[in-house]
Amino acid sequence: MGERTPDSKGLIAARLDQLIRTRHPDGRGPGSEREVSRLSRAYAERHPGAPTISHQSVANIRDGAVTNPGVDSLRALANVFGVKLSYFLEEEEPATRQADDGSPAPAQPTATTLELATRLNRLFTTLHPRGRDAYTSQEAAEAITARGYKITEEQVEALRNGSWNPAGLQGFEALATFFGVSVGYFVDDDVAAQVSRDLGLVDQLKEQGIGPRQIALRAVADLDEESLAALVPVIQHLQQADKRQRM
Repeated sequence: MGERTPDSKGLIAARLDQLIRTRHPDGRGPGSEREVSRLSRAYAERHPGAPTISHQSVANIRDGAVTNPGVDSLRALANVFGVKLSYFLEEEEPATRQADDGSPAPAQPTATTLELATRLNRLFTTLHPRGRDAYTSQEAAEAITARGYKITEEQVEALRNGSWNPAGLQGFEALATFFGVSVGYFVDDDVAAQVSRDLGLVDQLKEQGIGPRQIALRAVADLDEESLAALVPVIQHLQQADKRQRM
């Protein structure tokens, strides 16, 4: 596919094998060539024009059957693992650099950052209005910045591919608020398990074509008269708040 890389069979194969084996030491995440291929396609869906790679190509590069992989193949792998293209080519493992805004530049993902990325991407996949695709990283960054916390599209992407673990949890707190979940989802396994169950329910309801309005109507229909009377002021308050938002 056009430009070719230097003949670095041992280096490239070893680096790729290391990424696949160590991305999730506890066994979660892309531990197979097929999963790496799938993630390259998922990345390309979020970044139109980005290259993808087949599972067979991943396997051939990993075992050294392909001694001179194309630049596009290496770019696809770099995108999946959140490393720079030079990671596969430089004899010395590239050192972590600083981005212009002072945050760490993309580095090799760790088990911690990839677990956070998995949880974050679940929110992107599940929590979005009916009738539209998932929010993009740009949309999330712009909405969060408008609320007073500055975060860039590139930083959101780095969080989503596990190549950046910001100091503290401010970035994740902002994203948790954007999606309407507790920040504990990112740091507490019990909270994460509960939210995950809730997200699974949301997925099931979407598959059945049941939206929040239908859920609310069904819930109200099951209430007794006393509970309905107590609910009226709440509904009126929400109506007023909704009107103010639309003005």
